[in-house]
Amino acid sequence: MSTRPVLILMADDDPEDCLLTKKTLQKARLANELRFVQDGQELLDYLNRQDRFADPASSPRPDLILLDLNMPKMAGLDSLWEINLRPALRRIPIVILTASEASLDISDSYNLGAYAYLVKPVTFAKLHDAVLRLRTCRYELTVPAEAGGAERPAVVVMADDDPEECLLATKALQAAGLDNPLTYVTNGAALLDRLHGRHVHGDGTRAPRPDLVLLAPGLQQTEGRHALAEMASTPALRDLPVILQGGSREDRAALAQDGPAEPTFIDKPVDFVAFAGAVARFPSLALRLVTTAGEPEAGPDAA
Repeated sequence: MSTRPVLILMADDDPEDCLLTKKTLQKARLANELRFVQDGQELLDYLNRQDRFADPASSPRPDLILLDLNMPKMAGLDSLWEINLRPALRRIPIVILTASEASLDISDSYNLGAYAYLVKPVTFAKLHDAVLRLRTCRYELTVPAEAGGAERPAVVVMADDDPEECLLATKALQAAGLDNPLTYVTNGAALLDRLHGRHVHGDGTRAPRPDLVLLAPGLQQTEGRHALAEMASTPALRDLPVILQGGSREDRAALAQDGPAEPTFIDKPVDFVAFAGAVARFPSLALRLVTTAGEPEAGPDAA
C-alpha cells in the first residue's frame, strides 16, 4: 500500500512555542512539513478553505493537528467543538499541545475527540507517545533526496547471530510504528557481501546496499569487529550509518577501537525513542510520518 508524508498543522499564537516545536522536529530529523495558524478561528478558516486559505493547492488538508488551548479570537476547546460537529473534519487526528495541566481541560479535550493531550514543552518522546495512538500514521525511515534524485525508504540490515533477538527487535520497531522492513545477516562476511553489493537474491536481482546497519557487538565473536574495520578503511563505506545495539561494556569498547570514531550505541531490548535518537545523529537519514496515499479528501461542506 502506497503512502504519503503527513502534513502537520500547528495552531498556536505563541511564536516561541511554534519555533521550539519546529526545532524539536528538526533535531529529531522528523522530515514532515509543519505549518502554522495563530488562533482557533484561523484554524477553522484553514480547514474550511475560507479567506486566504481558499486555494486547496496552497492550503492542503492536514493529516495531523497540534492544538493549543489558550489562544485569542477562538480558544482551542471552542475550535475543537466546531471541528467535532463536522464529520469530514472530525476524522483529522488532533493532539492537544498546551501549557495547561488542569484536569478539566484534559477531560474536556478527550470528550471533544482529541487523540492525545501533551503538556508543553514538546519533546520527541511526547510526540511519539501521541503517534502511538494514531492508527492512521506510521513512521518511515528515509534517505533524503539528493540533487536530481528523490527521497526513498532506507534499507535497514540487522547483523545479529541470535534469531530471537532479531525477532524481538523487529516486533519492537513495528509496534512503535516503523514501516521499513528489516533484513537479517548472521555473520560479518554476509554483512560485507551486502555492503559491497555482492549479495544476489534467488531471482537473480542484486540486493541494494544498506543505508543503516544495526550491529550486535557479540556477532560471531570477532567477525563484527572485522566488518567494522573494513568499513572504516573503505572510503565508500566509511560514512555508512552503524548503530551498535546491546553488548557488554567490554564488547563496546573493543568495537569502538575498530569502528567509527564516535560509535553510536543503543541498549537491548530496542526502544524506539532511543533508536530515533541514534538515527538523528546521521545526516544521511531522516524519519517521517506517513499515512495511506490516495484517500479522497472531503470538502469543507461534507456532512
